[in-house]
Amino acid sequence: MMKPLHRWIGLAGVLGAGLAQAAINPADLHLQRWPDATTEFNKPIGVHHANDGSGRAFVIEKCGEIHIVRNGAVLPTPFADIAVNCGGNEQGLLGLAFDPDYANNGEFYVSYTAPGTGRHTLERYTVSSNPDVANPTGTVILSVPDIASNHNGGDVQFGPDGYLYWSIGDGGAQGDPNGFAQCTGRKKQDGNPASCYDVSGSSTKYYLLGTIVRLDVHATTAAAQNLCGVAAGQAAPYAIPPGNPFANPTTHPDDCAEIFNWGFRNPYRFSFDRETGDMVIADVGQNRYEEIDFQAAGSGGQNFQWNQCEGNHTYPGNAAGCAGPSGSVPPRIELSQSANGVCAVIGGYVYRGPITPLRGQYLFSDNCSGKLYVVANPAAGLPSWTFEAVPGTPWVSSYSFGEDEAGNVYLAGGGGEVYLVASAAIDLIFANGFDGTGP
Repeated sequence: MMKPLHRWIGLAGVLGAGLAQAAINPADLHLQRWPDATTEFNKPIGVHHANDGSGRAFVIEKCGEIHIVRNGAVLPTPFADIAVNCGGNEQGLLGLAFDPDYANNGEFYVSYTAPGTGRHTLERYTVSSNPDVANPTGTVILSVPDIASNHNGGDVQFGPDGYLYWSIGDGGAQGDPNGFAQCTGRKKQDGNPASCYDVSGSSTKYYLLGTIVRLDVHATTAAAQNLCGVAAGQAAPYAIPPGNPFANPTTHPDDCAEIFNWGFRNPYRFSFDRETGDMVIADVGQNRYEEIDFQAAGSGGQNFQWNQCEGNHTYPGNAAGCAGPSGSVPPRIELSQSANGVCAVIGGYVYRGPITPLRGQYLFSDNCSGKLYVVANPAAGLPSWTFEAVPGTPWVSSYSFGEDEAGNVYLAGGGGEVYLVASAAIDLIFANGFDGTGP
């Protein structure tokens, strides 16, 4: 039995007075085993689609395999088998993103814990001449050193701007004593947050921990200046998008140009609203509070407060109303672990699928509570959101959500099961996650 996900990957709290939420809509929302009542995967960690019109769903497993579900059946040959370190509770194959032009270029990206080194790794792969099997070797795009086996983040998503976003945890030590999440440059593992940018000595210098990086993976850099993934003057297999907050090497010579957002403990799962482009980030908390963060489409990079704040409370300590660093952004949801029986928030998606009444609502879960939660109105203008648990759903040791090409949303559990978020109105049509017209 796996440990709870707060160790595996790491509301009645402060939610805004007077913001009552309506009942779940539709009332018959439920979780339906997928692709059938008996199929189990080996530690499923996500469900994805290639956006190529094929109707296939891709299930990634923690120990490196990616499986295709087509016409309601799991294909016998894995799509890919990535060599990863999956020995630790939070290590393994953690993320998958298909290139927006996958139908033409056949490229996809994975994030994983590298065997031996334990480094966070982002790698590009390509599909073979067989559309259901990937080529066995890839190209490493970025590799990041780490200090522990936990707090790895690992989600990978293409944003509506066409750039690749990759979440990385704060390094794993409880409370981030090194201050990695608030250091946007390189620093040592020395227990001293004030040593940010100190690159003296021969010890390892850590970077990009506690962040979401944003990369242009369709371009390269001939000679790096303030990139942290490669040394100054070296070539890099990616470029920095304009608008990254530390992109300018003149004004930010010691910061990492790759960083887009920072101030996270363990941003294990995040997603983009496929209609609005807004980003919703679930950051796994320390000992008292989980949080869900929001970034409106088109806004610049932001600081999300860890480790000065845990949710809306100061860290360490428990004083309410933490202001955070100057210019930082508080969460839209704070989940009290003790009040709600939660331990590790699992971020989902703003629903845009075939269940019409559910569209525009944000779905999330938690590894310990095993519940499916719905935020009815995750609007940019609201300072905090309210939510409600879907009644009558089976308990799930939630690991991750997923989304297919039609907008259906899935929930993967630690017992190997995967569920489709369903309603009676669409069960017969979408029981396999698509309309059955794919190859």
